[in-house]
Amino acid sequence: MKRIIIVDASDSDTRLMSGLLVKSGYEPIVVETMEAAKEEVAKLPPGAVIVAAMKFVRGTAQELINWQKTEGYGFPVAAITLIQKEIILQTHI
Repeated sequence: MKRIIIVDASDSDTRLMSGLLVKSGYEPIVVETMEAAKEEVAKLPPGAVIVAAMKFVRGTAQELINWQKTEGYGFPVAAITLIQKEIILQTHI
């Protein structure tokens, strides 16, 4: 099963994303802070992906990407902006 780290402080957003990912055969790992994200990235197997809010507790998606580069990790990061979240929510109402 492929692992995906979700970095976001919003409980409702992480529940929604986790539910969709589980139904699609993925194993989501939910964290809220930069520190927790770094710990989980260090454990990821090849082929894993990271989904991050643009801003989260004590960090940003860009900072997480930059940290990965300096540490030699190359996991893809999908950054979700507030505008995209609003659009997604509006299309499901």
